[in-house]
Amino acid sequence: MKVPVVLLSLVLAGSLFSAVRTGAQDAAETKAAAKEKKWQGHVIRIDKEHSMIDIRGGSAPSTDPRKVAYDTSTEWTKLGKPAQMDEVKEGSFVIILGHVDGKGILHATRVDLRLPR
Repeated sequence: MKVPVVLLSLVLAGSLFSAVRTGAQDAAETKAAAKEKKWQGHVIRIDKEHSMIDIRGGSAPSTDPRKVAYDTSTEWTKLGKPAQMDEVKEGSFVIILGHVDGKGILHATRVDLRLPR
């Protein structure tokens, strides 16, 4: 009678261990997918009507043209201090944090205006 109980306990413990391990792997994959991206480059154009910024740059040291979307929740800073969106002009150097969607557009959570390079 003791052998089947011990065997059943081992089977249940093994299945519980594998379920916890799978859940941890899923959480790690979700965390990696949700990680913010950092793009930097020079502003080519600003389209206020569609809330879009085109920059020449991307993941450093890329020089490809990239699209960045912003909205009312986007935080605007200049050299790390609070700023306004209107301070960003064509030709400005910016560092942008956000999440890239399936179309390759970065949805900015923060845009930091920097000194020209």
